[in-house]
Amino acid sequence: MNFLSPLLHLPRELRDEIMDYVFCEYDQERLRFSRHHDVTERTITPPTKALPPICIASQQLYFETTPYFLNHITLVSNTVVTTCWLRRWLATLPSGYRSVRHLTFRNFHGPEQIKGLELIALLPNLRVLNVMLGDEYSDPGDVPSLALSPLSSAINAYENIDNIILMYQLHRLFEIPNLEVLEFGFHNWEQPVSSHRARQVKQWFVSKFQARGRDVNVVCKQMQWDNGSSSDDVDEVLLRWYT
Repeated sequence: MNFLSPLLHLPRELRDEIMDYVFCEYDQERLRFSRHHDVTERTITPPTKALPPICIASQQLYFETTPYFLNHITLVSNTVVTTCWLRRWLATLPSGYRSVRHLTFRNFHGPEQIKGLELIALLPNLRVLNVMLGDEYSDPGDVPSLALSPLSSAINAYENIDNIILMYQLHRLFEIPNLEVLEFGFHNWEQPVSSHRARQVKQWFVSKFQARGRDVNVVCKQMQWDNGSSSDDVDEVLLRWYT
């Protein structure tokens, strides 16, 4: 604890530079808060077990350093509960929403999709977004689309690209002002999703971004693995990618 007093006595601008340097070692680290913290809590508390020691050394350092930590890591959510908790927790930090640059959703369908889009809308500096379209616990092609609420029956979400766009409200992703990389994939890759359908989605994204004068790198890693890889290989890599 002795090193904290000299650090806090430095000018804020210098402390900021030091913090940015310190947290560089966390670049590309993926953090699932649900593994380290109770995301079902009613009253938001600091996720102390998920943060580096310097972030929890004191209350002042918690508020000053946690945003820098968030700058460097990828937040990962695989449930709507985690997404809702992230939104509430980030609101407790001075620049919580502005600090998030990398975000991953393990499931992007139904409630997860709705709350995910609400969270995304609050992150003005989001640079990299990873989404797995669908729900790993059910067949997304047979689930009624909340984006098409007037319909009373289930639709085949992957029958054509228009259904995919409407089902997942993909047009909403163009509203992310500073997006640089969009990575997407599909649950149940073999059936009913095909590499051809994913290629259509990628081309649609690229053309729409270009029409807006934006250079966003759109990636579907399943397309890269589709040739020469078994379904088990693809599932294993996807598991590492999104967890």
